[in-house]
Amino acid sequence: MFERPLMRRAFAASLLCTASAWAQGPAEVPAPPQAKCADCGVIRSVRSMSKESHVAVDSAKPSGLVATVPLGGGKPQIGSSTKVGRDAVESVTTWEVIVRMDDGRFTIVTLDDRGDWREGDKVRVERGKLERRTD
Repeated sequence: MFERPLMRRAFAASLLCTASAWAQGPAEVPAPPQAKCADCGVIRSVRSMSKESHVAVDSAKPSGLVATVPLGGGKPQIGSSTKVGRDAVESVTTWEVIVRMDDGRFTIVTLDDRGDWREGDKVRVERGKLERRTD
């Protein structure tokens, strides 16, 4: 006998809660997060890379006679222009910039000129080149 009035009260209470939830309308949906820049990041390091290469000489072509006298002393050399200076080494310096992208990836950009890039600069990597960000 006591069970029915108790069940009716519980049912009525649940209806009241449901009705008040419907009256409030839909819950607010948070705005979607701003789309992150997939090409944006921060410079983590800048370092120089030197590469030495020997100058290629085509020995099949005729050449002239060459004499070299080193400044400051040393042994003079005389011979064919294709043989003298063959041990010459050309040094090329490039700059390796490591960028940590906003999404956590790392990328390496190789530059011919260091420019004024520093650690902590905010950049955008566009087609293998760096552009400054202002944000």
